[in-house]
This record gives sequence, structure tokens and C-alpha cells, in this order.
Amino acid sequence: MFLLYELLLVLGLIVALPYLASRRKYRANFRERLGFYRTASSAHDLWIHAVSVGETIAARPVVDEILRRRPGTSIVFTTTTITGQAQAQRLFPNATVTYFPFDFATSVKRFLRHHAPRAFATMETEIWPNATRLARARGLRLVLANGRISDRSFPRYRAFRPVVRRVLRHYEHILAREETDRERFIAIGARPEVVETTGNVKFDFVPDERPLGFPIEQLIAGRKVLVLASTMPGEDELLLPEAARLQDWFVIVAPRKPERFEVVAAMMPTAVRRSSFVVRRSSFLLLDTIGELARVYRHASAAFIGGSLLPGVGGHNPIEAAAVGVPVCFGPYMSNFREVAAIFLRQRAAAEVRTAQEVIAFAAGGDAAMGARAR
Repeated sequence: MFLLYELLLVLGLIVALPYLASRRKYRANFRERLGFYRTASSAHDLWIHAVSVGETIAARPVVDEILRRRPGTSIVFTTTTITGQAQAQRLFPNATVTYFPFDFATSVKRFLRHHAPRAFATMETEIWPNATRLARARGLRLVLANGRISDRSFPRYRAFRPVVRRVLRHYEHILAREETDRERFIAIGARPEVVETTGNVKFDFVPDERPLGFPIEQLIAGRKVLVLASTMPGEDELLLPEAARLQDWFVIVAPRKPERFEVVAAMMPTAVRRSSFVVRRSSFLLLDTIGELARVYRHASAAFIGGSLLPGVGGHNPIEAAAVGVPVCFGPYMSNFREVAAIFLRQRAAAEVRTAQEVIAFAAGGDAAMGARAR
């Protein structure tokens, strides 16, 4: 089984190689993901893997609690994306931050030899066959934390249940976010006795009180602020024309994907760009940087959480905005945060919107009590 899996990986890499070679962001970390490192080899107590920015932020309270209980713990922290790397380097300056190896057996073995972790904790749903089985064969203890199985991935995992089952059997603990996730892990082959519902660690988010590195107050100039957060393709196109109709408001747009920065900038020719910041009169700020959105929320009068207005993504995390008392709205497509969205709606701490016009109407409504309930 694993030989066939390895062959498929090799074929996939061969097909993808021209694309990877043409993109600087992939060339820069290619050797590292193959398991070749410029740094000296060093043993670590714990290997934590979080695929990108959201999972990395979610890992912060976990890391903080581990270090509180065992201050000397040495951590190697891996991500898959460049944006995740940048976030991890900011949040965990004392950890070894590197890329998750490609799941070739040779790459994983090089990683394990170089970083020599004793335990492996993966956040959410990063289930990699070679990384899992080789870590276990080396004697690492394995835990899957804040585990979730999305609506989109569940049918795929279930279709490959014989393979997924063999991988999941290596985990000593699978800590699911909600009961639906627990049931899905068991359905795809996890041992029922190791799966438990522990809640969503993203609720443990603690707002970052550090000031922003630019004078945003001068841009805002006393106006109300709407944050369009983690927007995805199609949403900016719907939201920006409506947001332009807001009178005496300041609008901050934070696209989820860095590759969208230039596309969205072209839609906002009068916007100030965070990456080339200047203080001038404008009604828009394009937050084309990574890792600042959570601290921007404290200036918001209202926020829309993207990835939720159109089908296909499943929504993003509303908790960071809610934690600082911002009235939050999101679209009907929140399957990635189903339980979170349900809790906020049940407590009247957020609103569900279905159109860009409803987003703007929500912001103009100015429900401060909703923000208090959200906090």
C-alpha cells in the first residue's frame, strides 16, 4: 500500500515540477521540504504541525499551556505555507520553525533524523501516511489536536477508509473539536476509545494587545470602521462596490490569499496599501500583509468574515473579531466553523447575511450590544 502511495507521490511531483520551478515561493523552500537543512541537527521534545495561518494561530494557546506546564520544552514547529511560516516565526520566536517535509519516506526520515522529536502533535486534519507511520516507527507519541473533518473532505476520507484507518491507528489521542467531528473520525477508521470531543481550541484565543506598526488611527480619522476579513475570490467583487456607498466610513479589506493582493488592489485604486503605507485621505485600506488582521479588529465598528458568502470554502474564523467585542456577520456557508457559527447565532452574538447589501446594512445598523455578547 505504502509503495503505491510513494509511487503516486513521485508521479505527482514530476507533473507539478515545472509549475513549482516557475514559482519563486516554492523554489525557496523546495530543498527544505525534501529534508535538506542548512542548520545544525538538534533534538526536540515536541514536533507541532499546523498547515497555515489559521492553524498556527490556533496552536498558540496550546504552545503557551505546554510551556507553562513544562517551561523547558523544545519545539520544532512546521507549516506547509509561506504565510504560515511567517506567522509561526512571529508567534514562536523560541521554537525551531521550518517547513513540513514532503511526505516521501526519504524526506520524512531526514526530517526525523535532523530534528529528532520525541512526540508529534498535528493540528486539525493533517493526516499524512508516511509522516505518521515513520514517526510512530521511530517511537514518537502521536496526538491529533483540535481535530476536524470538513463536509468536503469527509466523503474523500471515507472512500479511502482502508488506507486512512491504518494511518489513524497510529494516534494515541484524537481530540475532536465537536461531536460531529468525533463521529466522523470513528467512521473513517479511528479507534473509538482514543477519540474524544474536547472543544475548539480557537475559543482559547487571547487578543494580541501589541500596537500595530503603522499609524492606522491617522487613516481612520475618527470614522467608523468596517473590516472585510479573509475575503475570497468572488466576495471582493460583490462587497467592494457596496462598501463604496457607505458614507463617512473607513473600510479595511484583508484578502485571505496573498496572490489576491494585486487583484484586489486593482479594484481599489484609491486605497492605501499597508505594504507601501502612507498617510493620506482615503476611505479604504488594503491589508496586504500577513499576521496583522487580528490586531486590526480592535479598531473595527463591524466585521464581515469571508469565505462564507459564496459556496465552496466553508468560512473562516469569527472568534478573533468577537474576542475584542466587534459585531460580526458572516455568510450562510460556514461548514468549517459550523459549531462556532451556531453558538454565536444562538447567543445573538453574530448575524448571518446572504448578500453584499446585507453586509453593508449590518454594518450601518451598529449593534454594539451584539459586540458585547460576542466578546
